[in-house]
Order: sequence, then structure tokens, then C-alpha cells
Amino acid sequence: MKKKPSIGEVLSYSETGRGGLLAGITCISLGTLLSIGPILAIYEVIKSLFVSGRVDPAAIQFCILGLIAIIAAYLLTYIGSIACHRFSYRLIANLKKKLLHHIGGLPLGFFTGDRQSKMRQILGSDMNQIEGYFSHQLPNLVSTLVLMIGMLFVLFKMHVILGLVSLGTILLGLGLQFAIMAKIIKSGGLAENFKILDRINSATTEYVKGMPEVKIFGSSGKALKNFSKAVIDYRDFTSSMTRMIRPGFVSFRVCILSIATFIVPVGIALLSKRYSLDMVTTLVFFLIIAPAMSVPALKLRGFAEGMNLLGEVVARMDALVKEQVMLSGSNEGAIKDAGLRFNNVSFSYGETRVLKNISFYAKQGEVTALVGYSGAGKSTIGTLIPRFYDPQEGTIEIGGVDIKNIPLNTLMNQIAFVFQDSDLMTDTVFNNIAMAKKEASREEVIEAAKKARCHDFIQKLPEGYETPLGKGTYLSGGEKQRLAVARAILKNAPILVLDEATSFADAENEYLMQEALSVLAKDKTVIMIAHRLNTIENANQILVISNGSIVERGKHDELLAKEGIYKGLFNTYQETNHWTMEIEGREKQ
Repeated sequence: MKKKPSIGEVLSYSETGRGGLLAGITCISLGTLLSIGPILAIYEVIKSLFVSGRVDPAAIQFCILGLIAIIAAYLLTYIGSIACHRFSYRLIANLKKKLLHHIGGLPLGFFTGDRQSKMRQILGSDMNQIEGYFSHQLPNLVSTLVLMIGMLFVLFKMHVILGLVSLGTILLGLGLQFAIMAKIIKSGGLAENFKILDRINSATTEYVKGMPEVKIFGSSGKALKNFSKAVIDYRDFTSSMTRMIRPGFVSFRVCILSIATFIVPVGIALLSKRYSLDMVTTLVFFLIIAPAMSVPALKLRGFAEGMNLLGEVVARMDALVKEQVMLSGSNEGAIKDAGLRFNNVSFSYGETRVLKNISFYAKQGEVTALVGYSGAGKSTIGTLIPRFYDPQEGTIEIGGVDIKNIPLNTLMNQIAFVFQDSDLMTDTVFNNIAMAKKEASREEVIEAAKKARCHDFIQKLPEGYETPLGKGTYLSGGEKQRLAVARAILKNAPILVLDEATSFADAENEYLMQEALSVLAKDKTVIMIAHRLNTIENANQILVISNGSIVERGKHDELLAKEGIYKGLFNTYQETNHWTMEIEGREKQ
């Protein structure tokens, strides 16, 4: 049977010292133990009233000591709580740093499907669950056990039989509750709970993203159906879990909250055998204090539930940590130049074969264009170069070195990538460009922006280069793309991958950006993925991709002369440039 990961492994993974946690729990436990002081003072007052009919000086002294114990308990609990929270915040900070570093090393293929929503849950609500465990649940558990042991010690010292009745009632209630919880765990209810929550997160994201289409076409469509089904499934699941939990929970509360009900008949039986004021005093004390045991007992139930949830949290985090990162090589000194070579590269998304035996050489200082129908595999070739994925077969080399043998940082420094859909950070315009180069000066950033033809529109923003994006200021697709080009210009890497880098630009800005890219491409290895075929007419070599294979290669004029797929694509492109809509009733010119 596979061993489940423990919360202790989370501590080891985060590399957070436990001293603060231990000190905090110790202080809270001592404070909880001191809170029994007032209980003893109450007993002395009751005893004094029953025996002498008044509160004697000894009872008053106990009351003073009880007051001191309460003050000390408050201070210790406060100090312990601060220590536990400080530890928890350090732990979560370290965990997030480690996890984000680990996630950064995973291949891009990992982030497909519902894994994005799972990672959001791990880095969000799951982190809150772990923080709550160390700042609240664990200290409460230890202090609750200390309190119960301390109270039981006092009760047993007062009267063994009544102490056994109190203890037995609590154990009976906890036993009934844990039996139900064991049944739920065995049925896989907790794991199913998290699976359904993941589906709700994914369905919610899908529905929100599809809201424009829902508004435009007036139809909720598949997104709402998925969301509705996920919510209904969760409703049905929680209802079934409630029906399963209800008997044990009710029995537990009846037992725990009815300790006095079990004590009274036993106490009366004891008094009927041997009546004394001490026994009456003890029975009254038990009737007051023993029911107070229900409070820590109820806390134990809550802790048990929290531990079950925490187990699922730790399991999900452990699964993420065990995902294999992309191995980084150490052979960077042997890179001769920026020439790029694909050697019989094949790649699949899951069971779907996307690339088949792709081989070509892109020479430094030349432009290699990839063209073909949508879904042919052009963008996939581009993503293999910076190791967003690793091919299942074949090798990719830069300067004669397999990219798997090049350190990832070195590999990233070799490549600048301009995506078709460029994402920007929630940060200033300046920082969005400057992220391409460490310690870039303001002059360098502005110069890159000018070359990418985005300096003018940046100057018109409310705060210029210091305008924060994503907080009331939003850019068009063409403006985002030009900022992405500015990043690539600033990075000035020897290999440049352009995936429809001007797809969102208008006619005027496309011309200007083409000028900028021409300057940027000088002496670099350029891989250009293009649908606008006029942009690659002067490419040194054009590779035509169809069904994951290279079916034609050559220069523009050579491919036109072949009367093949490229000529068909080019003719179609020419026709679309002259396309006009026929309007019914309009006179033909």
C-alpha cells in the first residue's frame, strides 16, 4: 500500500525551522493549563460555603491565585499565538517560493487541462488550510489535550468513580463520531469532495471566459451547462455526505453535551450509600465542571475533520512536488554559434501525434519561415526551441549542442520569443519591457520602445512609462504585441522566434514593425511563423508544414514554381487581400 505523505514532509520541503512553532505551542499549552486555576478556586469556594457557610480566608487566597493564573494564561496564550502565526507565515512564504520555483521548471505541457485550476487551489485555498493548521489547529489540539488531561487529573483526584463516568461519556461520544468519519474516509468521500471542487473551478473559469459569446448570441451554451452540472453534482454530493454524517454527529453531541446526565444517577447512588457534605460538594463540583469538558471535546471533533481535509491538501501538494521538472544540462561552453538544427524531431500531445520526423537547419544571420494551414504544427515547432516541451523523438541543437544539455538559464538567454498572443504583467509599462533584460537602463527601454514603434502611444498613457497595466489601463492587441516586440529588441538574443508577431498590427504599424524586426533580425537566427505570406517573401528558406511534416522547402520563387501547397496558400492569401463583400441591391460598378 502506498504511503500517504504527511504534514511533516511539508515542513521538511519548506525548510522552515520548527523552533518558533514549538515555543508557541508550549506557551499556549502552559496558558491553557493555568486556566484550570479558577476551576480549583471555584471548588474551594463551594467547599467553604458547604462546610462553614461562608467563604474562609483560604478560599479567598485561592481566588487571588486563580486571578493571577488567568492573567498569566492570557499573556502566555497571546505570546504563543503570535509565535505560531509568525511561524505559519514564514512557512507559507517558503512553501510558495519553493512551489513556484518548482512549477517554473515544469514543461509547458503540464499546464493544460484542469491543472491550472488545481494549481490555483494549491497556491490559494490549500495554502490557507496549511496556514490555519499551524497557526490555529495544531496549537489548539495540543492545548486542548493538555486542558482535558489537566481537567481529568483534577476530576480523578476529586473522585475516581465520577471521573471515570466523565471520561467514559467523552470516549463514547468521540468513538461514535470517529466511526462515522472512518466510514467517510474509506468511501473516498473527501477525495471526491476535492475532485468536484476542481470541476467547479474549471467550469466557473470556462463560463466567465465565454461570457462575451453568451451575451452576443443570447445562449448559455455548453459553458453554463458544465457549470450547472458541477454545482448540482456538488449539491448532491454534500447532501449524501450529510446523510452519512448526521447519525454519528447527533450521537456525538448528545453524549458530549449530556455528561451531567450520566453523572447525576451515579452521584445519587453514591450519596445513597454514604452521605456526607464532602460528597455533596464533590458532586456539585462535577455537575459544574464536568460539562465544561464538552468544549474541548467538541474542538477535538473539529480538529479531526480538519486533519482529514489537510490530508487531501498535503496529497495534492505532494503530487505537484513530485512532477518531473525539465532536466537542465551543464554543457554551455561548446556552443559554436546560434545555428539551429532539428534532427528527426517527432512530438505528440498525449496520444495525438503533431510533428513527424522534422529535420531542418536554420543558419545564423538568416530567416527561416514556417508556413502551412492552421493546426499543421508550426507553433509547436516554435515552442520546442525554448523547451516549453521536449520532443519524444529526435534532437534539437543550438551551435552543435543538444538543447537538453544546455543549462535552462543559458538556453533562455539564447532565445527571444514573440508570441501571437502576448501576455503582460500587472505592472508598469516600463517594467513590462524591462523584464527582458536585468538592470536595463531607462534609456535602453525607451530606445527599444521606439524601435518597436510603441513609444508614441506609451507617451499618451496617463503616466507614460510608469502607467500600471491591468488596473484601469488596458491596451489593444496591437499595442500589446508591440510591447512584446520591444521586449525582444531589448533582450537582443541571438535566436529570434516570431509567432505571427505582427498579427494584431494595423497596416501602418505593421510596416513600421516590419522595419524594426528587420533591424532586430540582423545577424540572428530567425524562425518566423507566418500566415501573412507577404512578410516572408524574402526569407532565406521557407518550410511548408502539412500534417506535422515538412512537405516543401525552398525560397519564395522556387516554391511558387513548384505549383504545390505553398503556391495554393499564396494564391489564397492574395485573394483574401482583394476580397470584398457583395451587398444585395447595390449597383455593380
